Amino acid sequence: MKTIVAALASVLMTSAAFAVEPVGSDTFNTDPGFDLSSLDASNFYSVIEPMAKEEGTLTFFDFTNSFGPLFSEHLIPEFEAKYGITVDYVRGDNDAAVQQLIAAHNAGSPAPADAYFIGSGAIGNLMSESVMANIPLIKLLPNADTFDEMIATVTRGFEHGGSYLPFHRNQTSILYDTRVVSADEVPTDLDGLLAWAKAHPQQFIVTSPKGGGSGSGFLQSVAYAKVTDPACKAGLVNYKLSDDEAKALVAKPCMQPVWDYYKELLPVVELTNGNSDTLNLVATGAGVIGTAWEDMAYDFMGRGLLPPTSRQELVVTGQVGGGDGMFFPVDGEHPAAGLLFLDFMMGHDVQLQKLQINGSRSARLDIDPAQSFTPEQVARLIPTDQFMSRALESMPNNVNSALGEYFVANLLRQ
Repeated sequence: MKTIVAALASVLMTSAAFAVEPVGSDTFNTDPGFDLSSLDASNFYSVIEPMAKEEGTLTFFDFTNSFGPLFSEHLIPEFEAKYGITVDYVRGDNDAAVQQLIAAHNAGSPAPADAYFIGSGAIGNLMSESVMANIPLIKLLPNADTFDEMIATVTRGFEHGGSYLPFHRNQTSILYDTRVVSADEVPTDLDGLLAWAKAHPQQFIVTSPKGGGSGSGFLQSVAYAKVTDPACKAGLVNYKLSDDEAKALVAKPCMQPVWDYYKELLPVVELTNGNSDTLNLVATGAGVIGTAWEDMAYDFMGRGLLPPTSRQELVVTGQVGGGDGMFFPVDGEHPAAGLLFLDFMMGHDVQLQKLQINGSRSARLDIDPAQSFTPEQVARLIPTDQFMSRALESMPNNVNSALGEYFVANLLRQ
């Protein structure tokens, strides 16, 4: 599995929209009012903390719905209590916030926020418009010292050198109910899932690739496992493909094993139009195994919306996931406070708390739920050894979209 991950990672690399300078450089695309070239992890707190406290406040933007309680009830109050700095917490639409930031920058106005939590799909735009500071935060922030280097420096094919911090990691999974199928009996590979589905018609609940991320993630995972042609496999992670090239790729003969798999699978599964629909069918006993998101299933189990006998796994050939991150804007009004806030959010205890409350994985390499969580909480997650060895990066957006469109046009409508 590590060989597969390494091979996919090598193809993910593309030319960045700007060059990220190492710590100690005097070439940055932002001037926060203090000397970035002399700042490093060893002097970060002695330099930044006094200035941040003098600024006294910062604005933080969050694009999510699900993280609102985590930030407002836990993380932000903890930051304010630790540093005495007030946080103006703003939530809103991801794309609108990016466009607002770009417009402010082009107008020579201050950035609307001092720290941003933005979806990873926007990273190309952030880089090309030069509104994300090209500071290698992964090297500068003391709390970012144990992050997986690949995840922390490359996002959706863009090499940013650590300027986009991996705050949240999500992961697709296979969910099953141990009241019906035990951990020893649940299929651990795609062919086993197909065989099980044939033996138990309509008991494997699969989200449609055009209806929810767990479905498109499952389709990508099938493609990673079933496509063997090297050129075709490389195309699946080629971020330079145009939309037309992505559509042409998924229709090539080398993709046929993927569609053959689904042609056998679809007649014997229940296809849903959304992630919640899939989990609800498992919860009510209308299904036994289903495609899922780890964090969503974790949350459903914690709230009693799924039975406590539910468990999650990753198939041995791997399943896709992704994540979203935080960054430092080029024109923030409170730069020191913004940097201190970003450092706090990367900390071990914060990342662990995020996982405990939201089921949101971390790119830190020193997070082990078994050491800090209750057995019940650990049981709600994918086994950590599987997460560490079987998680795969999602494909480029246009390849994922092309896969879904082909699925609908050539399998569902036939």
